[in-house]
Amino acid sequence: MNTTSLIAAFVVLISGLIWVGMDSNNADWTGNRNQCAGDCYEQWKTDNAGGIAEMEQVKQMALAAASPAALGEQYYGQCIACHGGRGEGGIGPMLAGQTAADIVAKLTAYRAGQERGAQSALMYPVAKPMSDNDLDNLAAFISSL
Repeated sequence: MNTTSLIAAFVVLISGLIWVGMDSNNADWTGNRNQCAGDCYEQWKTDNAGGIAEMEQVKQMALAAASPAALGEQYYGQCIACHGGRGEGGIGPMLAGQTAADIVAKLTAYRAGQERGAQSALMYPVAKPMSDNDLDNLAAFISSL
C-alpha cells in the first residue's frame, strides 16, 4: 500500500469515528446547559448568600481587611514548587528565616533584571509583573515562615 492510500484510509477511519461519536451523543449532555433563570436563580441566590455581585463584594472586602502576610500567602502559591511549602528550599534556595527587607530587595533586583545567582533567569518572569504591594505582602508572609 502506498502512502497516499494509507493517508486516505486514515482520514476515512477518523472521519467515521467522529461521525459515530457525534451520532451517538446524548443531546442532553452537550454544550452549556446552564438554564438557571428566574425562580431557579433566586433560589440559588438564597442558597449561596446572594448573587455573584454580592459574593464578589464580600470577597473584595475580605481582601481589603486582610493582613499583608495573609495576602502574601495567597501569592506564595506560585513559589512552592521551587522554594517549598514552608520556605525550606528545594530547586530554589531556602527562604525561611529571611527578613522582609531582604526578600523585597532580592525580588526588586529580579524585577529589574539584575543577576543574583545561577538561577536568576528563573526568577525574572516571576518578579517582573509584581507590584510594590505584591512584593511587600509576599515578603511579609515569607518572613513569617
